[in-house]
Order: sequence, then C-alpha cells, then structure tokens
Amino acid sequence: MSDSRDSSLEKNLTDSFVPRPDRSESSVATSILEKAKLGDQDAFRCMTQLYSGLVYHWCRDKGLPPEDAEDVSQQVFVAVSRHLNRFRRERPEDSFRGWLRIITRSKIADHFRKSEGQEVATGGNEPWNEFVSRDQAEEDSEQDKSRDTAMLYQRAIQFVQGEFSEADCKSFLMLVTDGATAKDVAQTMGVSVNSVYIAKSRILKRLRTEFAELIDDGLE
Repeated sequence: MSDSRDSSLEKNLTDSFVPRPDRSESSVATSILEKAKLGDQDAFRCMTQLYSGLVYHWCRDKGLPPEDAEDVSQQVFVAVSRHLNRFRRERPEDSFRGWLRIITRSKIADHFRKSEGQEVATGGNEPWNEFVSRDQAEEDSEQDKSRDTAMLYQRAIQFVQGEFSEADCKSFLMLVTDGATAKDVAQTMGVSVNSVYIAKSRILKRLRTEFAELIDDGLE
C-alpha cells in the first residue's frame, strides 16, 4: 500500500481531489452508490477513491508488480463504470465489496492469461455481470475482511473529516483501524471513555449514510 504507484493510480482515477456529489433536496438518491448508479460522475469518483487503494492492494497481493497492478486496477474501474447498474443485493450476505472483489479477480485472471499468450474472452457474459453467490466465489478470511474494512475506513474518513474534530477522527481511527480499546484511546487522547464511544457512534453514523452499501463492516 505504501508503494508510490498507489498515489499515481489515485491521481489517474480521481484527479487527486475528493469530489462531493450534489446534495440538492430534489435528488432522490442520497448515498454515493445510488448517485453513481444514476450517472453522477462526482459520486463515481468518490466511490473510486474509496476503493482504489484496496483494489490496488488486492492486485499486489496476487503477485502483480506495481505497474501491472496499476493497469489492472484501471481495468477494474472501467468495468465497474460499465456494469454498476447490475450490482444489487438480493441476500444479506451480498455486498458491493464482494462484487468488486469478483471483478478484480476476473481482471487479474485475464492479465495472467494475456501474459501466457492465451485468448481472453470478450463480450457480455462476464461471471460478475450477475452477482456471484458466496459459495461460488473464493472466500476471504476474517482477517482479510477486517483488513479491508480498516483500509476503507482510513480512506472514508477523509471525506468527512472537516465535519468532526481532529481528536474525534483520530480516536475513531484508533478504534476501528488500529484495534485499540476504548480505554487505551481515552488515555492516549486525554478524554473519557464515554467521549470515545460518542465520537465513534457519530462518525460511524455519518459514514454509513454517505457510503451506504459500500462498506460492509459489522461494526457496532
């Protein structure tokens, strides 16, 4: 994740800024995902920025060198832009992260087939066009899921950090991404344990509104 290619990837995908979707009262869609499905380009860039680092990490984790990981990541988000309206949650266990994971695995497989000189199928029958059930997809460990969630929240907090104090944002990240206890966070920040829990609750509520369906965390 610390590779310099990651920052280059983000620049290409997001123009190095955090766009804010239109929040007019006339808009029926409220979450970034809903707006992106309706063709809101700023919302799509927000969604891309949220996930770009994680997709790049998935590619690197499968052994792709930085330059290839960047190229495959670009292909993933091109596919997402074309097929986003086909994503849906039919069961509680279905998730956007899982759908995006399937697309990424497909593009990584395409990359290796091309590297070996094999033909890559084209057309509209990609297996991820219709949601692939969990028992058909490679399962991630709980440790992998926790790592993914932490990476998403580290990125997501950047979208709303201006709405909360620096101390509250730091407390939230220590709890959610570093795995610290509320007591340890309170001692480090010089506040009460109750204040730590209140900050976490407020920020989680805000992020879940902004990123509804985009972060499946199981956090309380």
